[in-house]
Amino acid sequence: MIRRILMIVVLPVLLFSCNDNKSVSEKKEAIFVTEGDSEKHSNKLVYLDTAENIYSALCQGWAMEDDELALNSMSEDSKFDIPYRSYYFAANGTFVKNPRNAIDYGTWFYDDDKKTITVNYSVEKGHDTYKIAALAPDELKLLNIGINTSTILKFISPAKRFKNPEEDPFYVKNNLWRIKPLRKETDAGIRQRLKENIWFFILFYRASIEKDDKAVSFYGLPSCFKWYGGGIYLKSKEELKDNWLDCFYDIQQAMKAYKIADKLLEQKYEWPKKENNWLKLNLAVLEQMYKKIDEVE
Repeated sequence: MIRRILMIVVLPVLLFSCNDNKSVSEKKEAIFVTEGDSEKHSNKLVYLDTAENIYSALCQGWAMEDDELALNSMSEDSKFDIPYRSYYFAANGTFVKNPRNAIDYGTWFYDDDKKTITVNYSVEKGHDTYKIAALAPDELKLLNIGINTSTILKFISPAKRFKNPEEDPFYVKNNLWRIKPLRKETDAGIRQRLKENIWFFILFYRASIEKDDKAVSFYGLPSCFKWYGGGIYLKSKEELKDNWLDCFYDIQQAMKAYKIADKLLEQKYEWPKKENNWLKLNLAVLEQMYKKIDEVE
């Protein structure tokens, strides 16, 4: 049985990759495009068009330009793992790489004299060193000088970051739940891993709101939930992706987490009244789910 939390409401949202003739449970994951007026200013963000130095400008999320442009055509229902190559550099010297694909994380160092970035991986156990070919607040061109190549990699960014890195969903601390445990976890550990999974999406929704994102894609982000404008569904077991199952020690432990998620969606939740922003609607329920997860049996 597919569990769902759904609020029927008219929203200023365009849903792509959806067929209105299908039942809700058959719809594909959507790319959401939000409508808004001029870009808002958030006091939680640093706007990097006024960055004082190279290091400050580097400290944000960067995605390969071609991958970012293709993101709107990506769907979780794709049979192929479409690359979305990205780095999220935090000001404290940590980073997360490729969170929409095979995630890695570690430490990074900027050499101001050589104008190079060195990233040390925790999962791959190696490192890369990039020469900065060009840098603007919203554009970064890199050359990997550790391999025999002349290819310039072009990354783009929104030129903004959170003042508090822990509010960034792609901060390393907020992604440790994705690292497969080395041994079986207790039931409490499984519950905590699912709880951190939900917390990640709370931060993801909050970040999209704060950054005034015009397009919001959930492609490649591990979850047992499906997201719609004003609705949160539990995926069927057949729909669960390996990238979520692999967050747990084995399939049996993943199914324990799935059972908790199923019971979590049986609870009652309050939808914000007079709210038409689908991001804020789903966020409000996610925050309630986070508070209730320790109560469900």
